Amino acid sequence: MDLTMVIADDEPIVLKSLEVFVKKEFPEVSILGTAKNGIELKELLESFDPDMAIVDIRMPGLSGIEVIELLRDRGLKTRYIINTAFSDFEYAKKALDLKTDGYLLKPGKLEEKREVIGRLIASIREERKESTRKKYLDSAIDVVNPVLGSEILMSIFSDKPDEEHFRQYLSINAIDFSEGCILTYLPGRDVKRKDINRELSAAMQGLCDFLTTVTSEGIVVMLFIPQEFDDPESAVGWRDEMAELIHGCIEKLTDEDCLYGSGGIYGSFSDMRLSYQESVAALGPEKTGAMDPMEDERYLESRNKDYVQQAEGFINENYMRDISLSDCAGHVGISSYYLSHIFKDRTGSNFVEYLTDVRIKHAMELCADPGLTVRDIAERSGYLNTTYFCKVFKKLVGSTIGEYRRQLKTENT
Repeated sequence: MDLTMVIADDEPIVLKSLEVFVKKEFPEVSILGTAKNGIELKELLESFDPDMAIVDIRMPGLSGIEVIELLRDRGLKTRYIINTAFSDFEYAKKALDLKTDGYLLKPGKLEEKREVIGRLIASIREERKESTRKKYLDSAIDVVNPVLGSEILMSIFSDKPDEEHFRQYLSINAIDFSEGCILTYLPGRDVKRKDINRELSAAMQGLCDFLTTVTSEGIVVMLFIPQEFDDPESAVGWRDEMAELIHGCIEKLTDEDCLYGSGGIYGSFSDMRLSYQESVAALGPEKTGAMDPMEDERYLESRNKDYVQQAEGFINENYMRDISLSDCAGHVGISSYYLSHIFKDRTGSNFVEYLTDVRIKHAMELCADPGLTVRDIAERSGYLNTTYFCKVFKKLVGSTIGEYRRQLKTENT
């Protein structure tokens, strides 16, 4: 039993018949209790907070409508079906105003009861599924967000900051971006990205949104400037306060002195590259020379090249299995979102196109073995559906399996 219910009616026969009906027709519903008046109903609902309740409108003490109004105001999520007679039409109208989930007429037909209760059960289950999906999505966003944000921020070290994915990041997280700036920190010792994200998330909660990444040289933070500032001087003052706050977090985390520089405030993500360069310059001539922005660009290029090579290796070793972009990204250790972006940029093909190419090239090699059937070749190439495999093969090779095999035979004689 995965759903719960209480039933209330001041007529013992009606109460018992409803209880028997629900137990027989909906065995997945557990009836937690029955009530003969409004007071008992209120106590049952407060004690059990059931998924649903069938409620008589007219009952001694408190009416069903009064109980629903009272407990709705207190935040109970119970869904209600009203059980009423024709003479209670005005009460039923009030129930509709309270957005109850249906009503039963006394005496009602069994089919009508079955339909109304069944519809509510289906609605509750769908609501639960949606709630579960949302929880999983929220959980996934919590895990992926720091990684994704770091990867997007790293793009400011290249010639083309990733404006498209930055906009998508804003949309996913419901962030309004008007202005931002870059802060660069040189900690006394190495810091892990997850550690700095944890510290800054706790310290800056409710203050502003931010992105952060750890490069070969230091820590880079992008602040999202709130829209509340009327003049540039106020925004700069706020930036400096945030910079000091982050400075304190990093020194606390590393237990070492930490230098930092602040870049200018700009209204587009593409200008964060300029803000970054300014933040590096603000570190002073000695540190600026040691921390060349071009070095970070070369680091990003080298890192992305390594990621793509790992992805290609994973595909070539596992093409015969049912693998996805998510599996590949998990192996590499980055988000699917970022791998998709850099993979297409470096190979000219997306993940599916590349995987398909590898599979069909392998299938072409297998065609030389006369002992293998078409199904054997399909399965060894990563295709469970032979018909689909044949279509893909012909599209990419330009001939059917049979035609290609005859061609190979001719060439070898």
